[in-house]
Amino acid sequence: MNFTRLLFYIGLLSFLFISTNCSEEPIQTDLSNIGKSIDTLIITDISGYSYQISPEISDYNKLYIGSQEEFSFSRSLFNFSSDGWNIFFDSTVTVDSMFFKVFSGDSLISSDIDLNLHFSNDSIFDENESLVTDLSEIDLTQWNNLGLPSVSIISDTSDTISHFQETVLVWDISSSVESLIDTANLHRTFSISLGPQQIDSFVELFSREYSSGSLDPKIEVYYRREIGSDPDSSIIDSLTRIVYVAEDISVIETVEIDAIEDNSIFLSRARGSRAILDIPFDSLSLPPYSVIRSANLTLYGSNDSLESFSVRMDPLKTSPDTVSNIFNSDPFDNLNMHFSSASIVGGELELSLKSYLQSILMTDSLKNTGFKFSSSTNNDLFESIIFDLDNFNNKLEIFYVSP
Repeated sequence: MNFTRLLFYIGLLSFLFISTNCSEEPIQTDLSNIGKSIDTLIITDISGYSYQISPEISDYNKLYIGSQEEFSFSRSLFNFSSDGWNIFFDSTVTVDSMFFKVFSGDSLISSDIDLNLHFSNDSIFDENESLVTDLSEIDLTQWNNLGLPSVSIISDTSDTISHFQETVLVWDISSSVESLIDTANLHRTFSISLGPQQIDSFVELFSREYSSGSLDPKIEVYYRREIGSDPDSSIIDSLTRIVYVAEDISVIETVEIDAIEDNSIFLSRARGSRAILDIPFDSLSLPPYSVIRSANLTLYGSNDSLESFSVRMDPLKTSPDTVSNIFNSDPFDNLNMHFSSASIVGGELELSLKSYLQSILMTDSLKNTGFKFSSSTNNDLFESIIFDLDNFNNKLEIFYVSP
């Protein structure tokens, strides 16, 4: 069956290529006049359900500490790789001071904020692998407490009016120089958390995904290097080395999904809420050798839908085989091809499924095992959307050409 289909598509493409390249005049064809060879299939039997995993927020451009609405962030964590410290292993180098810096777009951060920095030489987390639910039980009493930051406001004074740029929080970590430059230590992990008297406060910082480096969390090292070996050797003062963070992540406490109506799906990045959709389509849904011109899935959000909220669709690799809906990590493997994404416009989501459905028609080994829907990583972390799958306007509309 695959071979027959392959011959058909090769023949069709060859005909079109020869027709358009061997004619002196381009061939104008109005497909709308071909008649019954063009048709539309509309599928409205769309069902699905939501499930919840440990929130994946490592690729977000902000870091959070404290509480906002129903969400609580116990700390933000920072990993620095061992590569940036090689220069300090040189015996001719003397480190004078060392500072840990983070940046914020909030101009209202108080100078006396109880924001504590802790340091550990242990490997605490992996940005891509660690589950934030496993990081919420960290015992900071076993870490080195580096105290509170100094807070300053940076303003643009290039003209007569000063404009706020960012807030800078700086910790003097010179007391930990020996641990940080020790060649035996492979891991350099920091934690920023609020003191017990400010658990209701909320602090927003820039993560390493926010900018190209200028506002990344970083460690600034001021050092001297001795040149020569005699007593009169010269010394170059005030050299600076910047070591940028390699990984950073906010630790959020999981908030269970509130009850939602039957046959509705809920997508939220901060809650770790995703959804599985079932749409009945297989290789027999269209006439043999059909070519799909378009295949658009349309879903409508409920009254709390957001403009510009982006949704990602991934075909599943295998059919779901569990009745549970709460997991630590996502148990549903993506096919890792034919994914697509689109944004809400006027409460309506329109996603293209053309690539995936055409591949089902052409490949016997590819079966429609369902679709995973999730909040795109460029959405605001706290935004969410509910789709009512019983909405009578929901549909998959397939426009196709058959021989």
